[in-house]
Amino acid sequence: MEDEKECVDDGTVEENKVVEHQPENEGEESPPPSRNKSKPSDSFFLSLKQLPLFNDEPKSPMESSCSSSTISGPEFVRSNVDNPLEVVRSYHEKRETKGTIKLNISNVSGLKTKVMSSFYMIANLPWRLAAKTENSKRTNNTKFFSIYIDCNPESDSTLWNCEAVVEFRLLAQNKESGQDFTRHFTNTFSFNSNNWGFPSFIEFNEIIDPEKGFIKNDKVVIEAHILVRNVAGVSRVPSFDFLTHSNAMSDGILIIEGTKLFISKQYLALYSPVFEAMFYSNFAERDKKEINIEDVLLEEFLELLHVIYPSHKPVSVENVEYLLELGDKFQIQYVMDQCESFLEATEMISVATKLVWADQYALSRLQHSCIKTMTKPSDIKALKATDEYRKLSDTTRAALLEKMFKVL
Repeated sequence: MEDEKECVDDGTVEENKVVEHQPENEGEESPPPSRNKSKPSDSFFLSLKQLPLFNDEPKSPMESSCSSSTISGPEFVRSNVDNPLEVVRSYHEKRETKGTIKLNISNVSGLKTKVMSSFYMIANLPWRLAAKTENSKRTNNTKFFSIYIDCNPESDSTLWNCEAVVEFRLLAQNKESGQDFTRHFTNTFSFNSNNWGFPSFIEFNEIIDPEKGFIKNDKVVIEAHILVRNVAGVSRVPSFDFLTHSNAMSDGILIIEGTKLFISKQYLALYSPVFEAMFYSNFAERDKKEINIEDVLLEEFLELLHVIYPSHKPVSVENVEYLLELGDKFQIQYVMDQCESFLEATEMISVATKLVWADQYALSRLQHSCIKTMTKPSDIKALKATDEYRKLSDTTRAALLEKMFKVL
């Protein structure tokens, strides 16, 4: 960033000067560990020069202000083209991930202890937003509202680091009275620098002044907008944006509920014989640039894509039911297997419901694991008293009867 100095805490405070940004607890920072990389052969994969790994759109610096502020989009720098492997490495290392954490603070006029958000995963690292008040030498003995961000604070490893641009926003809840108050910084987070922020974000008197518009019903709302790049020592989960044509490998468009999704035909065809037939057989859809998919909800289909694409989003209690339906509809065995494994392991879904789904989608492993849990006649009698029992097939009921005879 132009004209912006790195936030360094040297443990000193100039007289009559409020410390701007530094770790929550004062102390000198240590630089992140250096990482030596061996130089690959110049003849290695020369064809990689042709890969479409670059974005011609320039990156705009984040502006610092006390009103609105923006975070720039991805920046893929084309450099060292004579060494294509370094270009590919640079492409992957410079990928940027954005995330936002919001923290609602109640009873702010009487705030005496630090309040913290839950941890949120951004770029596969845990982040937490925290706020408190401070009246100390580094705030020139004036009461300030302080905001900090924690990155991976519970890790004992010294092998990770990441560069991040963090923008804090104190939201104006009364837009007629004022605007959002924002400040930002850039920091390389690491084991020795996992906490950073502003001990003097804004004077506390300004927060509790109703005319400023920040406080409403003795509550304020703060946000941290985080842009993470150059992550080292932590594997990054691939992310995909199906709503824009940002991936060079996207060669097809599916329309669901009027929304265009940019997908890879070959990738979907590898997972689904339904999509293979749709894209490559003698169906009318084969020659269409855009294919409309009926009887599918956009949000649920996007979840399906995130499960089967390399991001491999995990199956959960919230998505397992419709993933089973979509996996069956498009004959995606990978999704069915993931759902079955999840259902075998989870205790958050009843055995009765699991048996109904095992019946409906012919999940033999799941049926076996459910019946195996029934170790006494009362377990089977309790199942027969549920509404789900009436939905079971005759074959499943026969299996339960056989189990009853075994446990008598």
